[in-house]
Amino acid sequence: MLGAHVSVAGGLHKAFSHGHKLGCDAIQIFVTNPNRWSGSALSSKQVESFRKTHKQSNIQQVIVHDIHLTNLASPKAETLDKSTQAFAWQLDLVEQLGLEYFVTHLGSHLGAGEPEGLRVLSQSLNQILDQSQSATILLETTAGQGRNLGYRFEHLQQIISQSNQPDRLGVCFDTCHVFAAGYDLRTEENYYRTFNQFDQIVGLSQIKAFHLNDAKSGFGSRVDRHDHIGQGNIGPTPFELLVNDPRFQGRPMIIETPEMNKMHDWNLKTLRQLRPAIPLDEPLAD
Repeated sequence: MLGAHVSVAGGLHKAFSHGHKLGCDAIQIFVTNPNRWSGSALSSKQVESFRKTHKQSNIQQVIVHDIHLTNLASPKAETLDKSTQAFAWQLDLVEQLGLEYFVTHLGSHLGAGEPEGLRVLSQSLNQILDQSQSATILLETTAGQGRNLGYRFEHLQQIISQSNQPDRLGVCFDTCHVFAAGYDLRTEENYYRTFNQFDQIVGLSQIKAFHLNDAKSGFGSRVDRHDHIGQGNIGPTPFELLVNDPRFQGRPMIIETPEMNKMHDWNLKTLRQLRPAIPLDEPLAD
């Protein structure tokens, strides 16, 4: 299920037309300005328009991404309060729109230390989940830049295991972030080694979505810099393996590659070309 992060300019329902133009099976959107703490509430007309357009479209999955400002692991009371409110508000919008997945980064401990950051994050997520209804929060793997959490598989496992509602937590596996964090994917051997490691620590069933991004940053650099598919330091091999891996069939795979308006089409075509063509003498599935 290939897709892209798309614009919602002109209204949230416009995301579907942007996705259709790219031939997406899945899309990812922001439901509010990602660089502001708050936004406008959705009217019943806006919600109805989105739901109706979604039902009429061929887009199978819509993922919502958290704003850039959120830090549910912050030791600063004011930031944590703003983050919790903004997160809960977005999660409510996700549920109003009838969507399933909300992707978020794990945040930064800002010098308080990883154990304390993970404790605060677990507490924040438990509070938010207890006040919401149905949406699943996807913890995104991170590059570990600065003091960010989520760059070790163990961080993800800890948050899920300490949750009051572990069935409402999953993982969004970002290829660029994992590579920059020090998990190699560049060869077939390393690809399977990394996913076996993830399976042992977290469990492959926890991966509900992927972000497919090559990396401008180096292996183990802990720097988050996306590149076009097959053009960065990761190379084409893991992307070919991922889009053909039967273990992940049906999982949304979203690109967040640079130059969205000019290059999303190229990156999606590159991924589709990595899938083998169906032989002419092979009957299509019903």
